[in-house]
Amino acid sequence: MNLPLSSFAPLLAAGLMAATAWPAGAQENIDCGYPLNNNERTYCADKALKDAEAAMAAAYVTLHARVVALDDALPDHLKGSPAALEGAQTAWADYADKDCKAYAFPFMGGTRGQELYRNCKIVLTMKRTDDLTATLEDYGD
Repeated sequence: MNLPLSSFAPLLAAGLMAATAWPAGAQENIDCGYPLNNNERTYCADKALKDAEAAMAAAYVTLHARVVALDDALPDHLKGSPAALEGAQTAWADYADKDCKAYAFPFMGGTRGQELYRNCKIVLTMKRTDDLTATLEDYGD
């Protein structure tokens, strides 16, 4: 499978940020159902974003494999689904980043800006995962 690294750059960056934000032992004691302070809320939001991005990456990989299989069965003049999906995912990542920056921009001077940005990314990433999954279902088996 030939997946562009650019599709996963936002996932890797978020994973690194979340992995380095808290010492390993401190993470075990945080109840994300009831975070007590701003640091815990930040940790839980980072974790939610990381989980959403992992689910989206899994949906993307599954859909990509499916369009590669479909593409192989098509005549040459109809081939191109994998490249189209790769381009769409790259465009989506750029859109999501810019849209969430615009949404959070008025508050970027404080912690609220990062919270709004992260929450926006969580929502858009979950929506993108739903869209990728729905597309896969449209293609059937």
